[in-house]
Amino acid sequence: MDPARRVALFGGTFDPVHEGHLSIARAARDAMKLDRVVFIPCRQSPHKENHALASDDQRIDMLELALSNEPWALISEMEMHLPPPSYSWVTAEAMSEIYPESRLFWIVGSDQWSVIQSWARPEHLADLVEFIVLKRGDEMLSQPGFRSHFLQEEHPASAGEIRTRAESCLASEWLHPDVESYMRHHRLYGCRP
Repeated sequence: MDPARRVALFGGTFDPVHEGHLSIARAARDAMKLDRVVFIPCRQSPHKENHALASDDQRIDMLELALSNEPWALISEMEMHLPPPSYSWVTAEAMSEIYPESRLFWIVGSDQWSVIQSWARPEHLADLVEFIVLKRGDEMLSQPGFRSHFLQEEHPASAGEIRTRAESCLASEWLHPDVESYMRHHRLYGCRP
C-alpha cells in the first residue's frame, strides 16, 4: 500500500501533456505539501464534445516521458478502462479505496471551478476530496459545501495552441523535450519529424 498521506488527483485530456500541467502540479505539491500527484488522463470528458486527437496509448506515452524524472508523480489509467464519459466522482470514489488513509485533493482550474456545481454528483465529489483551484482567468470564489484551497499559479501553455502550432513546432518551449521528440516521431497534431 502506498504510504502517501496527502494525494492530489489531476485529471485531464493531456492531449498533449505540457509544461503548464507540470508547473501546476509542482505548485500544488509545494503549496499543499503533497506526497503524490496522480495524473489521470480521461477517456472522454463529459465537459468536452471533441475527442482526444492522440490515441489513449500515445497520451500515456507522453505522460510517462514528461514525468520520468518526477518521483512524486504517478499516472493512473483508471479512466481509460471505464466506459465514457469519465466522471470525476467515479474516479474519486475509486481513489479513496486505493488511498483509504490519505487526504485526497483534486486539482482544477478556476474555469472548471466556476462550473463545478454542474459536474455529475457534485455534493458526493465534495465529500470525497478537497479542491486545489488554480487561476485560469476566472475569478476564484468559494463554493458552498466545497473545501477549497486557491493558488495563483498560472502558466501560458495551452494544449489547444500547441496542437494548432504543432506543424511548425512553434510552441516547443511549452513541451518536455522528450514529448516534443515523440510528437515529431509519431507526426502528432501535424508535427513534422
